Amino acid sequence: MAADFGKQLERLEAIVRKLEAEDLDLDEALKLFEEGVERLRAAREQLAEADLKVKKALKVEGSDR
Repeated sequence: MAADFGKQLERLEAIVRKLEAEDLDLDEALKLFEEGVERLRAAREQLAEADLKVKKALKVEGSDR
């Protein structure tokens, strides 16, 4: 999951760099924007899953004491 998350971030950074380029046509910009939105959603879901796992682990650890 961490490697996948890292790849998502790398691709998002590449998309932002391309979108910032002034020579991009509108159709390509829209495609990149849509891909970026999807990748951002996926990354947020991964973060939410990781957050939930951490909270569960801390709850279990706290109840062991």
